[in-house]
Amino acid sequence: MSSQIPAFLDDVGRGWHPLLQRLHSDLLAADPGYRVSQVKEKYGELRVYLLTGLLRSLAAPDEREPDHYEGLTPSQLVRAAEQESARICEYCGAPGRSRDRPWIKTLCDDCAG
Repeated sequence: MSSQIPAFLDDVGRGWHPLLQRLHSDLLAADPGYRVSQVKEKYGELRVYLLTGLLRSLAAPDEREPDHYEGLTPSQLVRAAEQESARICEYCGAPGRSRDRPWIKTLCDDCAG
């Protein structure tokens, strides 16, 4: 069964929750009936799989500030959030970077230590 992003918040670290909540608001504005099949971390980045009938865009959105995603399609909104997650610590939400551990995680210096 599919649902919307709030049902999937516990599937990733708390540091990405504000990003997901903003994505949820943006998706509601673009497509109030959007549905998600899965939210997870993969290779240190957020992954959100939509069930809107639209394929996730493989092209990167243009370089806009994160608060200026108006006018993007649902798949572009998801891709922008996924790219942004690569700079946010999954655990605490501070600025982070990819850490090569037994598995790849995006973490800040404090959480990586």
